[in-house]
Amino acid sequence: MKKIFLLCLVFTMALAANAQPPQGQGGGGRGPGPGKGGRGANKEKVEMYKVQFMTEKLALTTAEAELFWPVYEAQKKAMKQIIETKSGDEIQLQEAVLNARKKYKADLKPVLKTDERVNEALKLEREFLKKIRTEVNKRKGFRA
Repeated sequence: MKKIFLLCLVFTMALAANAQPPQGQGGGGRGPGPGKGGRGANKEKVEMYKVQFMTEKLALTTAEAELFWPVYEAQKKAMKQIIETKSGDEIQLQEAVLNARKKYKADLKPVLKTDERVNEALKLEREFLKKIRTEVNKRKGFRA
């Protein structure tokens, strides 16, 4: 659970760092440069790629997708609230995250039907973050 939390934190920081234009470009560092979207545009693109990535990996039908994404968004919202409220006590944080993931798994079972697909859905967030981190490092010139 700690690894997932750290991956989310690293992903968020990587996006924030990548969204900043280098000094001397983009109008002195204030706001987006001409013809460029702001931080919100990058976040929307990443979310769009995440939806595409997860839909393809899970091979969701249209009917399954209509049921899956509300469950996923509720899980994401619950995790965000847990991190905001329980971050002072590590044990409570980990317990709350585990309970939320168990509930998410139970909520996904009727949608995805098989345990294999449910487990795949639970792993996909981490896989997507790894893919994004690799791409960000590649674009910055780091080794992948």
